[in-house]
Amino acid sequence: MTWSLELSLPDWLEVPTAPFDSELWRSDVGRVFEFLEGIDSQLDTSVAAGGTPLQIGEAIDLLLEFSNALADDRQLVAGLTIPGRWPLPVIVSVTATGEDPGDLLEAAGATGGQAVELPTVEYLPDSLGDGIRVTRFDLDDDGNLWATVSCARRGGGADTVLTWRTMDLDLVPLFSADLEELLGCVRIGGDS
Repeated sequence: MTWSLELSLPDWLEVPTAPFDSELWRSDVGRVFEFLEGIDSQLDTSVAAGGTPLQIGEAIDLLLEFSNALADDRQLVAGLTIPGRWPLPVIVSVTATGEDPGDLLEAAGATGGQAVELPTVEYLPDSLGDGIRVTRFDLDDDGNLWATVSCARRGGGADTVLTWRTMDLDLVPLFSADLEELLGCVRIGGDS
């Protein structure tokens, strides 16, 4: 199954996996992050005010570490759309549906696990095709509350699933719509 992402700065950043020119990528991304920090510092919004100062080198290291830890059929994308709260890591997965496709609710995380309440399932806009957005809340082993938002779409012989997790619950309504935008950037059948 081949697929591609049609992303552009300043909204989204595709995080590479090895092999790639690590030093060049780090330098380029560092400049982008410094530019975005400059813009954020000029904004007087409650969203930007709620964030903590970004340690650029550490943020880049974490993104690369996260990307390298993913399975080969996954891609990490960093959302840069929420002032003062970026980068927000999103996992992109595209899998062939085959002759007997599984349940899209299961693929999007609406079933299974130990959710603290029933997940919310919403249909995606018609422009994105046959898809859903699932928002669920779970407790980790330390008792921390996590939100997981997944957008899943079936089409072109594949299931495309985006997954984003956060403990910053204020971000859920802000970033969920951006995930839908990212889903529209996934092209099935393109060069991967």
